[in-house]
Amino acid sequence: MPGKILVLDSVPTNRIVLKVKLSSAFYSVSQACTLKDAISHIRQDPPDLIVLCAENCSDGGGIEQCRTLARIRPGLPIPILVLTSEMTRSLRLTALSAGAEDILQKPIHDQELNARIRAILRAREASEELRLRERTTRALGFSEQARPEFERRAQVIFVSQDGSLGLRWRSRLKPLVPYAMQHYSPKSALKEAPNATVADAFVIAIDHDCPDEGLRFLAEIRAHTGNRHCGVLVVLQNRCDRSLIDALDLGANAIMAHGFDAEEMALRLATIIKQKRLREKLDRTVHDGLQAAVTDPLTGLFNRRYALHQLGRMISQSRDDQRDMAVMVADLDHFKRINDRYGHAVGDEVLRQMADRMRAALRSTDLIARIGGEEFLIVLPFVATSQARRTAETLCETVRRSPVILKGRDLQVNVTMSIGMGMVSDLPRDLADHPDTDVTGILLDQADQALYGAKATGRDQVTFRQSTTRPASGMG
Repeated sequence: MPGKILVLDSVPTNRIVLKVKLSSAFYSVSQACTLKDAISHIRQDPPDLIVLCAENCSDGGGIEQCRTLARIRPGLPIPILVLTSEMTRSLRLTALSAGAEDILQKPIHDQELNARIRAILRAREASEELRLRERTTRALGFSEQARPEFERRAQVIFVSQDGSLGLRWRSRLKPLVPYAMQHYSPKSALKEAPNATVADAFVIAIDHDCPDEGLRFLAEIRAHTGNRHCGVLVVLQNRCDRSLIDALDLGANAIMAHGFDAEEMALRLATIIKQKRLREKLDRTVHDGLQAAVTDPLTGLFNRRYALHQLGRMISQSRDDQRDMAVMVADLDHFKRINDRYGHAVGDEVLRQMADRMRAALRSTDLIARIGGEEFLIVLPFVATSQARRTAETLCETVRRSPVILKGRDLQVNVTMSIGMGMVSDLPRDLADHPDTDVTGILLDQADQALYGAKATGRDQVTFRQSTTRPASGMG
């Protein structure tokens, strides 16, 4: 995942060495010697990551520079990796509080540096992709402004071989965080992993002498789609470069390489959980936008645009498999009278209730969509004509069976429905020789003609395609 990295260091030799290392890993590297220079780079061409040397700062302390850079893009801050020659607990906590994504001690092992950068860029890339999709759905008008949501209490799961270790960590962390916390061993946690979708973060203890259990659990939770947004914080009880690199490449969001520290863990969990919830929010926005793109907002059925595209695919599948398929166009009888007599609010409620009834009467493999005011498209794949007719008659009976009740107005509205139907098997056999033929349009026209036949002969019935031409006046 090559990305753009900005190196901020006032010492030219340090910048050159870092550029050589990062360029060899195929990153695009730019350099800045002052904070002002770095800000100019960010505004002209925002990088994916800033690498900041904490000591070699000519215009202010490295931590203050980190704090300033973290505020430049509040909507989506650029992650900052701080490098230092003298790693102390105080510096580590201060850097994380200032907005650093991580902090490493120099001299840096090339493999560890690359693993840390890969992990940071992987998380950023996922968030950027979701943001791009979210902006697209908004631009297309498919996404509404998000409503304020109740923020539930974050859930953190500790995973370690030693149950007493997890208990000690939780007790020391509890005064610092508001999270609900639980503990599992790796084996028991593996059994729970498919059901652990409520977890916001996992804290995994990895022992130098037996790292496999913890790493196996990390790989397992990343394999479950339900946990793809969950944050993972790995704690190395004894530093081991191989375990550190493996954990990062398996999907850990952050590593505590110096063992357990309650304050550091609180800072890292706060960042991880915030990022996790941001990704979930973006994911929901994208999902809602995609739903809006294919859904009729009144009835919750598919809309015309999606239905016609899907119909074309279903027809092709039916003909390839040589299995018949029914296409129906259904229309509520005398719906204009309902609107004129009771008002459009009542008409809308009639449409909603009728849509719910029809959806409940169909199979999960069937397609139903609202394609016009009171007109619906229903597609039944892999059915014979007799079965399709029975289903259509059941739909008419479902609509007719009981009136629509509007309790607020003490009103009951009787509704009936007419259905016109065509079968794929009724299409001319030579259509396969004409690839440019609009097969979807032909089949829809057959069902439409049949619907006019149903309307012309009394309504509240099912008819197959008719040879009569469409009347000029509305059906009703």
